[in-house]
Amino acid sequence: MSYAPVLAAAFVLWPLMGLLGAQGYTPLLGLAALPALALARPKWPPAVYAIPAFLFVVWVVIGEAWSPVSTGLVSGSLLEGNFAVKASSLRIFLTAVFALLAVGGALRIAEGGAQITTRVMLGAFAAQGLILAITVIFSGPLLRMVYGTDPNELNSGIQNLGRNANAFALVLPILIAYLSARPQFFWKPVVALLVVTSLLIFARLDAQSPMIGLVFMMAAIGLVQAMPKLGFRVLFTSLGAYVAAAPMLIGTTLKLLEAYNIHLPGSFQSRAWAWHVVINKVSERPVTGHGISASKTWNQTYADYPEWAAHLPENWQYYPVVPGHPHNMALQIWAETGMIGAVLVAFSLVLLGFRLPAPGQMRADVRYAIAGVMGVALSVFSFAYNMWNEAFWSSVALAAIAIILLAKRRRESL
Repeated sequence: MSYAPVLAAAFVLWPLMGLLGAQGYTPLLGLAALPALALARPKWPPAVYAIPAFLFVVWVVIGEAWSPVSTGLVSGSLLEGNFAVKASSLRIFLTAVFALLAVGGALRIAEGGAQITTRVMLGAFAAQGLILAITVIFSGPLLRMVYGTDPNELNSGIQNLGRNANAFALVLPILIAYLSARPQFFWKPVVALLVVTSLLIFARLDAQSPMIGLVFMMAAIGLVQAMPKLGFRVLFTSLGAYVAAAPMLIGTTLKLLEAYNIHLPGSFQSRAWAWHVVINKVSERPVTGHGISASKTWNQTYADYPEWAAHLPENWQYYPVVPGHPHNMALQIWAETGMIGAVLVAFSLVLLGFRLPAPGQMRADVRYAIAGVMGVALSVFSFAYNMWNEAFWSSVALAAIAIILLAKRRRESL
C-alpha cells in the first residue's frame, strides 16, 4: 500500500479546515501522520536539520517548569469526558512528532508515485482560494447568517476569515509555482491574475500578514532565481540570522524610528510598542527565557507608558501593550526560551539551507515553491500568530509535504 492516498485524503480536507477557521490543521496532520508508521516507515535518525529543531521542542517542554502560566501538562479524565491537553508545550511536542512522521513518510514515496495525489492537492488549494474569495466578497451577509448580529461573534467570524487567508497564502506559492513553470504562454497571465486577485482579496479583508507575505514570496523567488547555486543557503542562513539576532535587529530599528520621530500606521505602531516591552523582558532572562507563554502575564497597559498613550484614543489607556503575545515569533522565542531556544532554531534553519540542493539543480516549480512558502511563512512568523499556535505549525508542515509531493510528481520539460 502507498502512503500517497492518505495524503490525498488529508488535502481534500484542507479547504474545509480553512473555512472553519484554520484551527483543525493539527488533528488533520495527526490523522495523516499515524499511517506513515505502517505504510511509509520514515527513516531513523531524522535529517540533520530536524535534530536541533526537535531539541528546541524538547527545550520548550523543559521550560514549562519555570513558566508563570504552567498548570501541568494535562487536565481532566478520559473516562469523565473532560480530558484536555492544557500545556502548550505538550501540544507543540505532539505537533513536532506528527510533522516528523508525515514529512518522513512523504519523502519515502517513490518517484512518480504521487501523480494523482498531487492533482488532488492542487485542486484542494484552488478550491480553498475560490471559497476564500466568495466568503470575503460576500462577508457581510454570510457573517450575519452564520454568526448573527452579536459584535463578539462577528469578530470571531472575521478572525476566522483572516486565519483562512493566512492558510491560503501559505500554499498559494505552490499553486503559483506549478502554473508558472508550465511552458505554454497561456499560463503566464493566469499566474499574474491569480497574484493580483489574491492581493485584492487580502486587501479587502485587511489581512496584512498575507499581503506582506506576497511581497516576501516574490523577493524569495527572485533570490533563488538570481542565485542558482547559493540561493537557498543565503535565504535560510538569513532567516537563521534574523532569529539569532532578533532583539538587536528589531531593537535597533525601533531606536531609529524613535530618533527620527517616525510613527507607523495603525496596528504596526502598536506592534512596535509591544516589541519594546518584549525586548526589555528578554534582557531580564536572556539565556533561558521566562518560560513558554510567559508573555500572557505581561499585562502592562498604555497607562503605564504615557508617552505612547498620548498618541492613542483615551479608551486605549487600559489596553495591554503586549496583547497576549508579541506578534513576532523571533522575539517570542528569545523572550520565552532565551538564547538557548533562539540558537537551536537558527541552527536548524542554517542546516536546512545547506542540506537542500542548489536551486539550479531543482525543477523550476519545486524551487519556486520552496522559496515562496518560506517568504509567506516569514511574514506570518514576523507579524501574526503566537509562536505556540500549533495549528499554524501544522499548516506549515502540511505545506512542506505539499512541496515534497510536487517534487515527487513526474513532469515533462522542466
